[in-house]
Formats: sequence, C-alpha cells, structure tokens
Amino acid sequence: MTSSAALPLRERKKAETWTALHEAAASLALQHGVDQTTVEAIASSAGVSPRTFFNYFPAKEDAIVGLREPVLDEEQLSRISTSADDLVGQISRLLVTVAWTAIGGTDRTRRRQLIARYPHLGRRHMDYMVKAESLVCQGISGVLARDPAWAGGAEGFRLEEAARMLVMIAGVPIRFDLTSPDFDPGQGISTETLGPSLALLHHLLRKIS
Repeated sequence: MTSSAALPLRERKKAETWTALHEAAASLALQHGVDQTTVEAIASSAGVSPRTFFNYFPAKEDAIVGLREPVLDEEQLSRISTSADDLVGQISRLLVTVAWTAIGGTDRTRRRQLIARYPHLGRRHMDYMVKAESLVCQGISGVLARDPAWAGGAEGFRLEEAARMLVMIAGVPIRFDLTSPDFDPGQGISTETLGPSLALLHHLLRKIS
C-alpha cells in the first residue's frame, strides 16, 4: 500500500482525512455502540463537517470498519498470463491484492472486535469483498478476451462465465486458508501465504481430472 507521505499534498490530505474519520468512527463505536455513533459525532471528532464525511464514506458503517471502494491496478492486471501454468494462482493473488485495497491500512484486531460485537458490520465487510471479486471478474474477462484461445469462451459457455468460474476457483485457496484451524487473524491473508493452499488445489485438480 502506498505510504501517505509519498503522495502529492492534496492526496496526502485526503488520505489523512479518511484516516481521521475512520479512527473517530471506530473509536466512537467501541465506546458508545454503533447505534449511538452518528455521522455528526464522527465528523465533529475528526474536525470536519458532516458534508465532508459523505465525500469519503457513503455510510457510518463503512467508516467504522474502514472500508473503501476496491481498486484493480491495470499494471497488475497486465501481468496476468493466460499461457502460464499457474493461471489460477495468479488470479488468487490478484483477488487478495484487490481485496486489501478495500480494507487495507486499518487495525485488524479492532476490526475483528467490532465485527464480532456487531455482526451486521461483517455483512457490510462482505459486500465489499463481493465488489472486489466482481472487479477481478471484469478484469479477467478482459484478459481472456485478448487471448484467441479463450476469447470464444469455453465449451458453450460465454467468456464472462468462464472468467467468473476461474475467479471462483481462484477464491478456493483463500477460503481454505481463512477457515483453517491454523489461520492467524492478526496476520491475515497475503499473496505470500497462499502457496501451500494453491499447491493443494492444483494437486486435487490433477487427481480428479
């Protein structure tokens, strides 16, 4: 994730305001509860107006959890190779990277605490993960469309359907790690930790094919 200190002044100030609003929202929710945490209180605590709040977050729940619209970097997408042996692994890592753009930079322990206490925040969190997955689906559709071997789809299914299936398969190692007894929520999922689960997926696909 880009350090705010490396950003141009205007972008740095926007990043600082986003962080101030998120920190205020999360702290107020822990102290007083989500229902008692208002946009007005969040904005006042962060030193901005309620109108400014809505330039950064569509709802107080997003500010409390620290959610933002996921972003798919075109440079990362351009590195996806349909001819490589590990296409699914590439997509898995891209999924993780895009997901972190929606939730990266926030206190993981505090986020887990808030979601455990207020389950509806977890549903809001999942909404953003679905957005990230949809964004990757669109991107992979574009990548496949540029490859003659994939452009026609697969076995009677449209290209977009093939892309969606690939992304869903690529999500399996991530879900496998998240539900593992050894999963450390403090560490979370990263592109570096997916290797063993991806190896197991490839082994099983070869075994059943």
